[in-house]
Amino acid sequence: MDFSGKNVAVLDTIHGAREICKKLREIGAAAVAFNIYHNTPTPDVVDSFDVVITPVHANTPLVARAEALDIPVLTHHQAVGQLVRQSEELNDALVFEVTGVKGKTSTAALLGNAYADGKLLTLTSLGLEVSENGRYIAKRRLSITPASILTAIDLTKKFDFDPEVYIFEVSLGGTGLADVNIITTLLPEYEIAQHTKTSTLAKLQMITNAKESSCLVAPMDVAPPIKQKCCLNTFGDGGANVRYEDRRSNEATMAYSDLERMDGSLESGEIHFALSGDFDFKSYESALLCFTAAALSANLSPDTISSQLSHFKGVLGRMSAAIFNGRFLIDNSNSGLDEASIKQAILYGLTFKKVGHKVVLIIGLESNVCEGIAIEALLSLAQSDSLDHVVFVSDQERTLGKGVIQADNLESALRKALELTGISDVIISCVKMWR
Repeated sequence: MDFSGKNVAVLDTIHGAREICKKLREIGAAAVAFNIYHNTPTPDVVDSFDVVITPVHANTPLVARAEALDIPVLTHHQAVGQLVRQSEELNDALVFEVTGVKGKTSTAALLGNAYADGKLLTLTSLGLEVSENGRYIAKRRLSITPASILTAIDLTKKFDFDPEVYIFEVSLGGTGLADVNIITTLLPEYEIAQHTKTSTLAKLQMITNAKESSCLVAPMDVAPPIKQKCCLNTFGDGGANVRYEDRRSNEATMAYSDLERMDGSLESGEIHFALSGDFDFKSYESALLCFTAAALSANLSPDTISSQLSHFKGVLGRMSAAIFNGRFLIDNSNSGLDEASIKQAILYGLTFKKVGHKVVLIIGLESNVCEGIAIEALLSLAQSDSLDHVVFVSDQERTLGKGVIQADNLESALRKALELTGISDVIISCVKMWR
């Protein structure tokens, strides 16, 4: 769709409507952004528009009204994809898009490491980073809503910087801009749009929006249930194109077979790599496979991939281990934290415990993080005989269980944990938050 000259309503100012409007106006459209959560206008406000653009996670009467009047309705993902294609701004670059429930940031980080020697832009839940030959040109806090892609591209113009590779972590689907579309996992599934849609349905936009010349990388056990337009490479167990052949305490081997590369060739072989030991390998197993399938799809050499896997040290806030003021710190505080990840972090942290030493759990959430965890669930996870102390992070006053200490934020919680511990004790950090 050519947006030029059209009257366009863009819904959801919290998740990028203003950024989409800005780009629409640059190409000659008349665009208006609407807040659909506070002071929502009556549905008939859309009657005068040619197009309505809405986030996939929303359920609003404005969209129902538009559909009843046969006004075209696009998702934010589709609109962003069409706007960038219309501007022809990424035509000469290699583009990755990563979506899924778990493992998005880790997969994107691995890809970023693999292309760090060139001109690179990465947008993940850790923020936006623009770099050349490993030297950072810009870093910004930015969400992974589709509209953030527009902001990221504008930033490259500001610095007169032309990336060779773009890596976009995208919430709930893909925009169709990618040469390699990556679905890390569709499980565990959850409901969106006031329980009228599922996360799986939203993430499968990556397939329906994909361009025919691209590759799709997806887990074998949740292979997309609809026919894809592009090549498909799977990772996982059994008959997956990329799978583990062998896993040991300090090394692993992946096998790949009948894997279709972007140049159309089919490849088979093995990739052997060492393990650094600075992160919980079990928690990264799937992301490492996913990265390998994506990298092979994009024509990276097996030697390059092996080197990246061997030098991988984990991702900030994703089951990484480090020495912190003489303590063992398991850092698992991130925006995608869930109950299963907290349980895994506790188990991993206990492997560092020495006889006679303490274990302190920092647990909690920030109020501005989407899809929070119930307080009751967090407190239940904190009730373990293996823990000596619990520090609960919340920016609101709460009634907590006996012996639980409250902190306003992670920084304050870490200070309290240091006061409660000594050299060689263990601190496990599990706060749902933006980093």
